Amino acid sequence: MYDTCKGMYRVHFFVFVYDRNRLYDIFSKMYLKKLEISGFKSFANKMVLDFLPECSIVDGGRCGITAIVGPNGSGKSNVADAIRWAIGEQSLKNLRGKKSEDVIFAGTDKKSRLGTASVTMYFDNSDKRIPIEFAEVSITRKIYRSGESEYLINGSHVRLMDIVDLLAKAGIGKDSYCVITQGMSDAVLNASPTERRAIFEDAAGVKQYQIEKERSLRKLESTKENLVRVDALTAEIEPHLKNLRRQAEKASQGKDIAAKLREKQLLLYGFLWHSFQGERGTLARERDTAQEQVSRLEIETEALQKEVAEVSKSMEDRNEEETMASVLSKLQNEANTLLRDRSILDGRIEIEKEKQKEQEVVRVIPVDLNYVRAALNEIGSDQEKLIRRIEHVEKLEELQDIREFAQVVKQKLHDLDEKAGQGSVKEKKVIALPPEEKQASDARLARFAEEKSALNHRLEEIHQELSIKETALSAMREAGRSARDTFFAKEKEWREKGYQLTRLKDQLNEVKVRLARVEVREEDLVNMVHEELSLGVDDLAYDGTTPVERERMEREIARLKVEVEHIGTIDPLIVEEYRETEERFLFLTRESSDLKAAIESLQTVLREIDQKIDHAFQAAFTEIRKKFEAYFKIIFGGGRAELEIVKIKKRRSASDALADSDSVVEEQEGENSQDDESGIEIFVCPPGKKITNLSMLSGGERSLTSLALLFAIISHNPPPFAVLDEVEAALDEANSRRFSKMLHELSERTQFIAITHNRETMSQAGLIYGVTMGDDGVSQLLSIRLDQVGEGGKVLTAA
Repeated sequence: MYDTCKGMYRVHFFVFVYDRNRLYDIFSKMYLKKLEISGFKSFANKMVLDFLPECSIVDGGRCGITAIVGPNGSGKSNVADAIRWAIGEQSLKNLRGKKSEDVIFAGTDKKSRLGTASVTMYFDNSDKRIPIEFAEVSITRKIYRSGESEYLINGSHVRLMDIVDLLAKAGIGKDSYCVITQGMSDAVLNASPTERRAIFEDAAGVKQYQIEKERSLRKLESTKENLVRVDALTAEIEPHLKNLRRQAEKASQGKDIAAKLREKQLLLYGFLWHSFQGERGTLARERDTAQEQVSRLEIETEALQKEVAEVSKSMEDRNEEETMASVLSKLQNEANTLLRDRSILDGRIEIEKEKQKEQEVVRVIPVDLNYVRAALNEIGSDQEKLIRRIEHVEKLEELQDIREFAQVVKQKLHDLDEKAGQGSVKEKKVIALPPEEKQASDARLARFAEEKSALNHRLEEIHQELSIKETALSAMREAGRSARDTFFAKEKEWREKGYQLTRLKDQLNEVKVRLARVEVREEDLVNMVHEELSLGVDDLAYDGTTPVERERMEREIARLKVEVEHIGTIDPLIVEEYRETEERFLFLTRESSDLKAAIESLQTVLREIDQKIDHAFQAAFTEIRKKFEAYFKIIFGGGRAELEIVKIKKRRSASDALADSDSVVEEQEGENSQDDESGIEIFVCPPGKKITNLSMLSGGERSLTSLALLFAIISHNPPPFAVLDEVEAALDEANSRRFSKMLHELSERTQFIAITHNRETMSQAGLIYGVTMGDDGVSQLLSIRLDQVGEGGKVLTAA
């Protein structure tokens, strides 16, 4: 309550309890039931404001007007900002902010800032004025300090556009007169005639038509842009299509040759695949046979090794003989190792010598009968030497030398076989190394020679020691020669089996190499079939009986390829490209026709919408003009007030003039753009004065005039609710009484939420909320129902 003596508000704490459900059940028209605010501006804590409905839907008692009072700076105008923000206001200037996060509680010295703000409006939708099937509708808007926003209808996430469309159909919007501030009420007088017409159109209830018109205009502009792009594409494709048509006709001439080429390729590639498959099968069988032999020999070798071990174990009682044999074995192993190392050194020496030879000079020598006879004579001589060495072998270490010599003979036979297949051999000579590399190579040869000399020296020592040990061992074995003979026989057989196993493994590896070569040729054929025929080898077929001469067939295929290329360097897919381009050209042609039809349809829709808006505007203007004159005379106690429709010449933009030259459709639109626009002028004259211009009115007279126009608009098309934010602040006591009287009359059809300091306005309210702000900078609410306040300020409880 306001204390006129001290010029401040006294805070009285009242307890207010009423049966909300019983009150809501008797309502039948849409109205704002309550408002929930949390974290919005100074309302850091969650606050709930219940509002009274309009008087026409309440059976007795106070109704229609809810007053919100409080000292300056307490945050009461933030309630109006919250409602405006919740119904979709995007202008931060209208919300008295600069950044989106300014609507979130910023914190004070005693309370930290919040990270989110939300406002929820609850509507009674019993009459389904909001076109959804819910008796109660809640509209929620949330914002986070990160800048993200959420919009909800009855708890379901929606878009801002969905909320704006839904509320527009109910006559509620951020641009309507649902939330009116003192500046807004005066703005109608300062507005241009065209802007006033927009205000009257909102009052006429054509907001949903205007939204539909704006969307149709955007769609029309988008359709025109699409038509320009489609026509540009059509003009670009048409000459290219003619060129493709000529090339496609030329490419069709080569179809027969291409078909014949493909037939030849299929036959040849099928034959090759069949041959490769047969060769691979033969090699696979050879590989399997060799693998079986290797496996069998491995088993036999392992069995012989076990027998040798058993015989050796039976001789364990002769420790001295066994020790001597062990020493001999170790010496023999060392000798074998030294021999292997010496072979490696010989190889390295040969490599170094090869490096030191002069630059390679190739001389071709034919492999004729004389060459083969000379090579066979040399191999025969080596074989005779091998046979003589085998017949006179006496020591075990000689077997190793014989084996190596046999490998040399085998290699010569293998080399002669390869050279005979080649028909000629090449004799090579290389240029000597540079001095630096020659010096390094000589150093390495010297080192290798020293190592080889050391190895030979050690081998001689081992051979001498072996000779001594073998003599001693022979003496030890005189008593048990039978067992030892058996041991050596088994060992010899074991070594021979090992040699056979090694040879079979070499043969197996050779078969695997040949098989790998066949597989490589098969892989090359697969790639060729895929690249040239775009097929897989499974699609190849060969009956096995059709004769195929590979060389002749390959020449024929090469000739056909040349003929195909000679036809022209035309892409093989040119026919397909021509078909696709023609289809695209026809599609764009149809699209162009459809877009032109869509433009005509949209222009028809726009004309129909304009007719609806004009019809509703004329009806609304006639009624508002009468009511404006009546309310003006009530407020001023007489005088004259008129509203007139004036014609204003519409300016044509450069873009409109340019559009006139584009098409017939654009030309028609250009003609329409030359029509005059209509606006609204206000002419008023208070009693006893002669006023020719609105600018001659005083501040109070301007406020009264704007209120008269505001009441006329609300009287014509009552919104579901109206928030008045100190619109009567400039009125004196007498005019305040007139204002409160008219507000009471209008509350019969409109729910009012008045933010005020005026006692006359408070006296008309059935429910008053007091807004206070404590030391923590947070707004708090106190509420009271005036029909439950008795004498002395006591709260009356219901019986």
